Amino acid sequence: MIEEVATVSAVYEGGVEVVCFSKSACGQCQQNSQCGTGIVSKALPGREHRFLITTDLSLTVNQQVRIGIPEHSLIGSAIVVYLFPLLLLLGAALLASVGFGMGDAGTLASASAGAVIGFWLASHYAKGNRLQTEPIIISPMLSVANLD
Repeated sequence: MIEEVATVSAVYEGGVEVVCFSKSACGQCQQNSQCGTGIVSKALPGREHRFLITTDLSLTVNQQVRIGIPEHSLIGSAIVVYLFPLLLLLGAALLASVGFGMGDAGTLASASAGAVIGFWLASHYAKGNRLQTEPIIISPMLSVANLD
């Protein structure tokens, strides 16, 4: 399970809206001040992500929760989004070039058609909700008391 801490921003009947911020992986090494990617990551603000999650837990606004997405769902989504179009692009180009003996223009057109069909299949497969891509609430976080 890939986990992240999020904050409840709104409570609805049967669910909640949570917000979490993406963090850059850069800035963690010793080359931070000399690396171009590290400098760019400092200049750009983190991105805010909002999710509506159905739950029967009793949560309040500004409460932190641990949310997660199963690894197999993320891997399956990546395979669908990246591998379908790539395999169809390469397969169509190979078939056009070797199988039908088309020239460069025919191979390029077939490869483009294969990629378009691959993206269409990936979109069609993703809309079928065959993969669990929505996060779930794993548990609410314990609040920390200030003992001043």
